[in-house]
Amino acid sequence: MNKLRLIVPVYNDGPSFGMLLRELDNAAASLPFQMFVTAIDDGSTEDIVSGVGDLSGFRHLVGVEVVSLAVNVGHQRAIAIGLCTAADDHDSDAVLIMDADGEDPPQSIHSLTNNIGDRKDFLFVAQRKKRVETASFKFFYMLYKGFFKVVTGKTINFGNFCVVSSSYVDRLVMIADLWNNLPAAILRSRLPLNLVPIHRGRRYAGKSKMNFTSLIVHGLSGISVYADTIFVRLLILSVALVIASFFLVSGLLVLRIFFPAHATPGWTTTITFGLVIIILQVLFTALSSILTLLNNRVQRLVVPRLDYPAYVKNRSLLFGLRFRPTSQGFSPHTDN
Repeated sequence: MNKLRLIVPVYNDGPSFGMLLRELDNAAASLPFQMFVTAIDDGSTEDIVSGVGDLSGFRHLVGVEVVSLAVNVGHQRAIAIGLCTAADDHDSDAVLIMDADGEDPPQSIHSLTNNIGDRKDFLFVAQRKKRVETASFKFFYMLYKGFFKVVTGKTINFGNFCVVSSSYVDRLVMIADLWNNLPAAILRSRLPLNLVPIHRGRRYAGKSKMNFTSLIVHGLSGISVYADTIFVRLLILSVALVIASFFLVSGLLVLRIFFPAHATPGWTTTITFGLVIIILQVLFTALSSILTLLNNRVQRLVVPRLDYPAYVKNRSLLFGLRFRPTSQGFSPHTDN
């Protein structure tokens, strides 16, 4: 690997973005490949470039560009747009995705890319060894991973911090699930991945934009990628409940007919009608869910690579040079 493009989503976090670029420039000095940074400005209402400071001090990064989005589309979709941009440019050997707030330490890039070697197809994801977070966040994150495992049958133990070969990027950007959640889309893609234990860093400045509501939405977005699996499991559960209710109703009827002395007047009838109502509700819910799933399969899905241009407002090169496509070196300093 000779050329690595970094995708960094940023939303109203200019100071952290500036600190990240300085640390990336320092890290690039000791890495055996060239790095170009593509920051995805996710519809920020603040100027994120002002936090970068003096651009003349950067010595080791090939260049930095900002892709400004017309509206705020959210962290995961900003990442998807960044991957689509890299896929269309087709000018790097691999793409690395990281947050701008410092929780994905630039010093860890070496560990994440250390085992790539001469591979042309690869996917390395960071598995957190240590988290610098509150006890409540850790609790809800563990709850999310457990719930994800129960409803999907899959284990999700990594986040957005990863490095992906350009060949795998071309595959990911054609997967509709990427528009919802990157880690879940990676699992869904069935691409072979390698886990790399990496400590989570501390935030550079300010407060995280991830509140309780956004955390819940993020978790549900990841789970929604496996909607078909979840519906099938619900259908199996519904059938099991129907069978159990049928045997309970049959037992109550036997009790009422053959052992009337043990069946309190009104009690058997109430329980029987209650179970029948439960059976009907479960059946109608399962049926409507399955029909909804099958109907969605004939609807046009969002294909990130085809649909992302509508969200891009402009692209500007902050400093340095752009990678040329394939292996042709660098292009002159130009703005698109």
